[in-house]
Amino acid sequence: MANKVAFRRAPKQERGQRRIARILGAAAQEFARVGFDAATTNGIARRAKTSVGSLYQFFPNKGAILAALTEHYLNEIRAVHAVVLSAEAARLPLAAFFDQLVDLLAEFHTTHPGFLSLFYGSPTSAHLAAAAERLHRECVAGAEASIAARLPDLDPARRRLYATINVQVVKALLPLAAAAGPAGRAQVLAEIKKLLIRYMDGVAAEG
Repeated sequence: MANKVAFRRAPKQERGQRRIARILGAAAQEFARVGFDAATTNGIARRAKTSVGSLYQFFPNKGAILAALTEHYLNEIRAVHAVVLSAEAARLPLAAFFDQLVDLLAEFHTTHPGFLSLFYGSPTSAHLAAAAERLHRECVAGAEASIAARLPDLDPARRRLYATINVQVVKALLPLAAAAGPAGRAQVLAEIKKLLIRYMDGVAAEG
């Protein structure tokens, strides 16, 4: 992360790294609660239980915090994609594949409260917009690879279309599960899986 983000002072000790992690966690919560535009460095510092002066030791402004948080989220979600879109996952039965994919992505959204508002909301900066587009392309490429492993004879243009539709369905519906609360979350996730399984069963039947 440090090589992609212009820190005012790059953390060299573990204590500094922990402080940055705390600031980023607080920023994620603050951005999710009030939005990027309304969030302030003072509010982020209060939530991180640190002084605003300490925050400014590492980040020159709110935009720099957003850039660091964006790169942090990208690294975290890529680790999830490495599991759910791996060659091993593509060999799973279709129902097990979507069980794992939907459950792990939903868990990521639950444990990363700012991700949905930043990546699925309106872009708040050119840096974030570019990162969101990069993430989308990576997701589609991963979905394409998974489909190719199951349906190797599928026309590449159709494979790209089906991969894009899968990604868009997950992108559109996972926020609905997050908003459903504990009682409705499992039901929404089950319906997402059912939709994806039936769609890809239909694709396979078409040949």
